[in-house]
Amino acid sequence: MALPVVKSLADCSSLQKTVYPYMPQLYDLPQQLLQSWNNPTELQHIYLATNPLISAFAFSLFLAPVFLVISEINKNYSQVDRLWSILPTIYNVHYDIYAHLSGLDTQRLDHLIAFSTVWSVSQLLRIVECLMLMVVVVAIDV
Repeated sequence: MALPVVKSLADCSSLQKTVYPYMPQLYDLPQQLLQSWNNPTELQHIYLATNPLISAFAFSLFLAPVFLVISEINKNYSQVDRLWSILPTIYNVHYDIYAHLSGLDTQRLDHLIAFSTVWSVSQLLRIVECLMLMVVVVAIDV
C-alpha cells in the first residue's frame, strides 16, 4: 500500500515519514501513465500503488501550466479563481476513490464528500446568480 504507517500525532506531521519517502513516485508517474494510458487495469494498479498525496501533487502540477496558458491567452491572470469552488471537492473525491479502491474505511470521507459537494454547488450557484444579475443590468442599460 502506498500509505505511510503513522503511530503518533508527531508522525502525522513529519514530512520525513509522510511525504519524502514517496517523492520518487512523483518523478516516475508521468512515464508510467504514458506507458499505460490504454490499459485500464494497469492504470488502476498505478493509481493504487501511488501515494494519494503524490497523485494529487501531480494533478496540481498538471493544472498549473494549463492555468498559465489560459491566463496568457485571456490576459486574465486569475484563472484558478474560476475553479476554486470545485477544486477542493475534486481533491476530496480523489482521496475518497483511493480509499474505496484500497478497501479502507470510508464513512467519514463519504460524509466529507457530501458536505464538500453541497458547498461547491452553493458556490457555483452564487457565481451563476452574479452572472445573471450582470446580464440583467446590462440588458436594462441597453
